[in-house]
Amino acid sequence: MRSCPEVKSVSGFHALFLIAIGCIVFLVLCPLPASAIKVSGSIYTASLPPGSTGVHTMIISTSPSDPPMNLTVDLLGFGQTPQQSNTGVPPEKDTSPYSARSFITVSEKSFHLEPGASKTVTATLKVPQNVGDGARYAMITFRNEPIGNGSTAIVTAISVPVVITIANTPKILTGSITNVTVADVVPGQPITVTTMLKNTGNYHYPIINNVSVKDATGKIVATGGLNEISRAILPAYTGNFDVNLVTPLPIGKYTITSVASRDDGTVLDSKTVPFEIKDTYVAPSLEVTIPLSPKSPAVLKSTDGRFDISFPAGAVLSEVNVTLRPFDKDRLPAAPPGAKLGATTFRIEGLTGLLSKDATVVVKYSSADLEAAGSDVSKLALARYDESENKWTIVPTTIDKNALTLTATTNRFSIWVVMVTSGESASGTGTGKPGLALDATLVFAALGITIAFVGYRIRK
Repeated sequence: MRSCPEVKSVSGFHALFLIAIGCIVFLVLCPLPASAIKVSGSIYTASLPPGSTGVHTMIISTSPSDPPMNLTVDLLGFGQTPQQSNTGVPPEKDTSPYSARSFITVSEKSFHLEPGASKTVTATLKVPQNVGDGARYAMITFRNEPIGNGSTAIVTAISVPVVITIANTPKILTGSITNVTVADVVPGQPITVTTMLKNTGNYHYPIINNVSVKDATGKIVATGGLNEISRAILPAYTGNFDVNLVTPLPIGKYTITSVASRDDGTVLDSKTVPFEIKDTYVAPSLEVTIPLSPKSPAVLKSTDGRFDISFPAGAVLSEVNVTLRPFDKDRLPAAPPGAKLGATTFRIEGLTGLLSKDATVVVKYSSADLEAAGSDVSKLALARYDESENKWTIVPTTIDKNALTLTATTNRFSIWVVMVTSGESASGTGTGKPGLALDATLVFAALGITIAFVGYRIRK
């Protein structure tokens, strides 16, 4: 167990505070070690006929630096999330007709490993005579008892997927689109079309999802998703497949057709749904890069003209490439107190320090930004997220209602967004000095250390 160095002299609350801070720094720089389980034979795939038996040998080991472990072996169903992430299904919930969990027995249900030691575990798979056709799936999971206690407890687990093809039986590779949905249209963001496809066959397969958009005349005006091959989807499971459309579309009524195909081009299913653009839609900008030189001014402008950054001569001390790229609004950190995120966001990369001279940033705000502000354009401002300081800075902003623009000057770049402010609580958000962003666990650990020292002081 790690501990803070012994303190020989403690005098008053100030010393206790310094000790607590010191322990926080110690924990940040010297985190608790994470243990790892390694498995040889990390996947089992086989073609087995009905009534046959298969054997899979696994060697479980740890590193010499790992603590002693008590390991448990779990037999689980093989499940999937709608995003095609594999997951273990506990026995009481494993109702899939394609489960192989009940076929499997293991030589060890639990065992102990000393640091650097290994253990051989054998799995025996007995396929029933009346198993049926297609494939069967399961997971063998090795997990350790929690190491440590409270918020510092460490649990390590590793799973071995089991995929059995039932030999000499037909593979049925079919699928059905159960739904097609379109996310809310936000100017400056891709239009996300989600296709939900259920594997109605008896075997897993990857899919390709293509989407096309037709206007009222039947003309194709946008496409997306070409050659995007997904992870394999298991039988009886439904997967969600997202295609992002980035074509500018005027106000009007459309139809969206989603086609799901196997990776060999065989069409599984298609579905068409109506779709309407009710407000002017501006597609997201494409990535743009320009060279920046100390001797010359330069302008970094987005492909759609919505973002314009002007660098004066002498802004940089050496030549550098500067890139403007779209940024996903869903990945933005939360807005500061008293403020709200707008819809328009972008990122500037390539500048690692401060500029020698301020650049001018001009951004066209969208109807979605204005809607977020309750139609009060005076609440809009540009804000920059300083990743090194983990905080938003709301930058003094000039609003041009005629040009629909927000203008600010700055000597640093990172992630930018149109922010909705609401008075004094937001206007002073960016003025603080850089601070230490601490994990809550460490803070509570420091409090516990402080309490321990106070308790010791009282007992003395």
